[in-house]
Amino acid sequence: MQARYGTIEGCYMTEVSEPQQMAMSSAAHHLIVPFAAASSARCQARLDQLTLRHLPVLLGRLQREQDVQCDEYSYSPPHEHVLARALGWPEASRQDGCMPWAAHLARRHGLEGASSLPWGVVTLCHWQIHADHVTMAHPADLHLSAAEGDALLAAMHPWFAEEGLHLVPLPVDKTGVLQWLACGPSLEGLRTASLDRVCGRNVEGWMALAAKASTSPTAAHSAPLRRLQSEMQMLLYTHPVNDARAEQGALPVNSFWLWGAGSLPAKPPRPSAEVSAPEAGTPALLHPHVLRQLALPALHEDWDAWEKAWHWLDEAVFGPLLAQLRGGQAPRVRITLCSERGATTWHNDQRPGLLRLLGRQLRPLQMARVLESL
Repeated sequence: MQARYGTIEGCYMTEVSEPQQMAMSSAAHHLIVPFAAASSARCQARLDQLTLRHLPVLLGRLQREQDVQCDEYSYSPPHEHVLARALGWPEASRQDGCMPWAAHLARRHGLEGASSLPWGVVTLCHWQIHADHVTMAHPADLHLSAAEGDALLAAMHPWFAEEGLHLVPLPVDKTGVLQWLACGPSLEGLRTASLDRVCGRNVEGWMALAAKASTSPTAAHSAPLRRLQSEMQMLLYTHPVNDARAEQGALPVNSFWLWGAGSLPAKPPRPSAEVSAPEAGTPALLHPHVLRQLALPALHEDWDAWEKAWHWLDEAVFGPLLAQLRGGQAPRVRITLCSERGATTWHNDQRPGLLRLLGRQLRPLQMARVLESL
């Protein structure tokens, strides 16, 4: 069965395709920016060179509210913690490594069992073998086609079915990332690491059995997944899709990564009413948008492209919002900047008249200091 449900990128890491239109709307928005900074020494060295025209002024006119702190080796990065809360998920669904992004996607598209069964995201990937460790290339580096995805699904699905997992295909997204949804009882309570944690790193440190016993699933719970990964590596090694890719000089598909596993409560959550509308005295529901433009350059450690993406966001997203704020017509907004270890939020939860008055007295923030503090 071919599904046309949209991708995980469009579900939990939404890119704003028309930012000017978003900024000019009257809805309340929560803009979440992953990889606004990174711990890499090369990234830190770039911060003083990063010159943004609009965001420092915009943040200077907003209130700084909350910080989120995560261990750099937590299974879920800060932007996922922020988004799960913004979506109104209960605390039980916001535990590190147990955020059910796949179930969220299944529910959004009305899949059977979306509200009663556990789901997981299966991402096809390439593991790079080194002398003493294995790293995962970013799935976008594979540039998989829909035809390749169909052939791999036909070969792999019976093996997943033997483990009680049913696969639902998703179309290849615009970056060439191929992902499927898996559904089955063994995915309940399975703690898995986000792709944003694993890409470019030693996968062994993020496997369930390699994690500390106090923070990982039991060996019995995760053993079927490890066994399935080993079986798929053997299957993929001689698959015709990889033979054809080798002739073209393309990276082979030699494994998969499962993440975002679990189930959501039966009652769909509502977006968090984190900003109130003082004039009406009623909550203004915020619509979360995760702006992923910085993510791929950061994960590839391409800091030239990362800086270029920052300038694009500044002009295309934050510039129009600042213009609205100066004109007294800005919607309710929250902006959360995230690093690998933390996140900080700014908002305009004030009466418009007071906000304009304060805006004349506030000064632009120093972005280098802001990003260094994340």
